[in-house]
Amino acid sequence: MDFLVLMTIYVTVFGVCVLLYVYGDSPALANGAIGRLRHVLMEIVTFVIPQRFTDAAHEKLYNVLHTRNQVLQFVFAAIVLLGHAVWVKDMLPILYMSDPNANHTLMPMVVVFTNLFFFHKSCSSDPGEINPAKQELYSQVYKFDMRLYLPNRICSTCDLPKPARSKHCNICNRCVHRFDHHCVWTNNDVGGLNHRYFLLFLLTLVGMAIEGVVVGGWSLWLYTRNSRLLEARVLMDDGETMPVNVFVVFQHLFLQYPRLVFLVVALVVLIPMIGSFAIYHTFLVLTNQTTNERYKTPAAENLQDEKSISKRTNKSSSQKLNRKSNKTPAIDQVHGSHRPYHRGILKNVQEVFFLDNLKRSKQR
Repeated sequence: MDFLVLMTIYVTVFGVCVLLYVYGDSPALANGAIGRLRHVLMEIVTFVIPQRFTDAAHEKLYNVLHTRNQVLQFVFAAIVLLGHAVWVKDMLPILYMSDPNANHTLMPMVVVFTNLFFFHKSCSSDPGEINPAKQELYSQVYKFDMRLYLPNRICSTCDLPKPARSKHCNICNRCVHRFDHHCVWTNNDVGGLNHRYFLLFLLTLVGMAIEGVVVGGWSLWLYTRNSRLLEARVLMDDGETMPVNVFVVFQHLFLQYPRLVFLVVALVVLIPMIGSFAIYHTFLVLTNQTTNERYKTPAAENLQDEKSISKRTNKSSSQKLNRKSNKTPAIDQVHGSHRPYHRGILKNVQEVFFLDNLKRSKQR
């Protein structure tokens, strides 16, 4: 039972930390019962830990998350390295002991180097930086939708006309073509020129995590089978022996291979979170949207609705109109439906992965 308590605490703490990191700014976690609990916990932390230490920690965390630096790049590399150290130290001996003639290294190495390749491309490739030499080219790629993107707007920092679908990144201090978001893990913007690399990085990362669970779980099963743990019996306090149950087997595996068990459990917790992020970016590519646009569209549409309602109100004061002709647009026709750059799934994919629109603009 000690093992179960330890694993429960570990999974809970690990899952909560990842959840707060990914969704920490969500209103659901900032308000209500969870928000009050977070406030109480912060009060306890500030009471126990001196103010100067919390201020220093907050400053360091802000610098890591809101300035250009390579801290999380090294953290990601360290996580991958430690995970594969467990693979070499714990998994491979079990695999080669059970099946010495099979090749247990080729596929994991292909997966990890593929992921690291796309990680490198996401970190180092140009996301589509807009400068005086390329401003005219990027201005020809997309038309202004007259909602989020309006003509004749000037970036107050770069002092350049803003092409449609561009945005200034305050962290990198540059305007980016087809801006999606700034990724702290890659220390780079995700934009029109490297969104493909970022998506492939996420998909291969999910694949690497799934492979880790499969290979790690298979290794633990092989050890269980070869050691005939399921056939063992446990000596009780009264001198009687009883067949082992699943909990006893897990506890034994944890005592024998703590690193391997922790790795498998951590990956099981991480896969849904990384997978949901990869699915979200796949959805963005298939529908030709960006995170920036998804974030700003509701506010822009609400503003436009208010203007439309105001116009109808002023008009109805001078002339009665048919109610049916003056209905407020339905919610499902407004929120989340503004996709002016959607060209069909195949063309959307071609645009992101083969830079179709940009190539056609260069030929003009």
